[in-house]
Amino acid sequence: MEIEKVAAKFKGNFPLYAKNVLKIVTKEGTSVPFVLNAAQMYVHNQLETQLKEQQNIRMLCLKARQTGISTYVQGRNFWKVTQNRNANAFVLSHLAESTNAIFNMVKYFYDNVPHPAFKPPLASQSASTLVFDEINSRYRVGTARSTQTGRGQTNRFVHGSEVAFYPQGSDIVAGLLQTVGGKNSEVILESTANGAGGWFYDQVMKSLRGETEWITCFIPWFWMPEYRRKPSPYFEATPEEYKLAQRYNLDDSQLCFRRAKLDELGGTDLFAQEYPANPLESFLTSGRCFVEDIHLTTAENDCYTADFLGDMRGGTISARTYGPYREWYPPLTSENYTIGIDVAEGLSYGDYSCAQVLDSQGRQVACWHGHIDPWEWGNVISQIGQRYNNAYVVVERNNHGLTTLRRLQEMSYPNMFIEHSVDGAYSDKMTKRGGFLTTSKTKPLIIDGLAALLRQGQSGIADMDLVNELRTYIIDDKGAFNSQSGCYDDRVMAYAIALHGLASMPRPRHRTIQKRFNTLDPVTGY
Repeated sequence: MEIEKVAAKFKGNFPLYAKNVLKIVTKEGTSVPFVLNAAQMYVHNQLETQLKEQQNIRMLCLKARQTGISTYVQGRNFWKVTQNRNANAFVLSHLAESTNAIFNMVKYFYDNVPHPAFKPPLASQSASTLVFDEINSRYRVGTARSTQTGRGQTNRFVHGSEVAFYPQGSDIVAGLLQTVGGKNSEVILESTANGAGGWFYDQVMKSLRGETEWITCFIPWFWMPEYRRKPSPYFEATPEEYKLAQRYNLDDSQLCFRRAKLDELGGTDLFAQEYPANPLESFLTSGRCFVEDIHLTTAENDCYTADFLGDMRGGTISARTYGPYREWYPPLTSENYTIGIDVAEGLSYGDYSCAQVLDSQGRQVACWHGHIDPWEWGNVISQIGQRYNNAYVVVERNNHGLTTLRRLQEMSYPNMFIEHSVDGAYSDKMTKRGGFLTTSKTKPLIIDGLAALLRQGQSGIADMDLVNELRTYIIDDKGAFNSQSGCYDDRVMAYAIALHGLASMPRPRHRTIQKRFNTLDPVTGY
């Protein structure tokens, strides 16, 4: 009866189970009870909360090096499989060497279980599989070699290790996810970053925006107690290190570890990928960002949560938790506004359409960002423009922008950007065209304008998602401005176009009556 009570407690409490049942080997080669560290406890609490609310687990874990997350997931899956009937677990790693290490860890768990009550007998075992007798459960591991890996089986618990490094990652993960289903199923995909782009990056970005059922759990490097180095008596933090210490509450020993790793890795870029302090800096870009990161950090610190989330369709504005429309500041009757418009083809995947609304001081007050048909996009723009006092609308007329422009013209929208140009070198004929044409000449003009405001700390940005896009907006090897492969620049282009429109916005047409005031002192008469 006593062991049954203990087993009942262990079945509902993984940290307690791990401490009393599982053994792990430390970096020093010592066998010790598996006591969860701070990072592992954080992940555990996130998982249990999602399981309670959603009845299953779909987690993406973005982490720094050697934080113990893979060990946690192996222990969790071992706990689930050996304590339940008909429960299959599958682990997929990016390298054969890692796959072997994971299986050896699981085998070590089994060999060192201290009591038969927690050690179901094996029906069979191989170099990659443990089959447990009586409970009809199994634990399998594999290597991500092809898109067929992991198919042909049904799993309740799936762990993907270093998912960002899978070859043909999107196809492999898509096939793997088809093997999982049912209530209380768990899929945990963890990885260090591997550049901006690919399936893992895309899913993390969508998760952070709240667009999927996946949750993202981030583990920064400074949570690990071993990432410290004793400072010398002459240690003095640089201005950059001082700002980092203030931002992340770092002490001198952590700064010394960071300084040593920077020297070892040869610079900040690789350190940010291997030992990130926040999710965005971990995704190292393959090009040079169009503006220095310190200025993006300044812009990030000025961002704040929108007061309204919703949508604008059919002439009405409605609140929605995950709507495409955000409003940081409502329209003022005495203010003039500009809207920069980026137009996509309207498919449910690929590029987004975006409208950035700025006031006369260049401050971001609203944004619409989502997938929409270019024709219907004209209706939404007209509605946003009317809400903001018939705002000055600047539509990028490249490609599908012509459709949006035509719709606005049909609706007789009253306040649109008109581009003037002279036909030919020997002609004085002036041609007028609606919208802004982005070319190899005009694009650097508007992006340089945005970069200048960022460097001055006067960008006016309120949207954190815009700052995220700016971090992956680069100057490529040919000197051209583009988003990093696998990333988007819709918010960036719409914002840069809005700033350009702000500079060319017509003066207000309403008359201002100036009154003369008597400035003489009523007592002295002077």
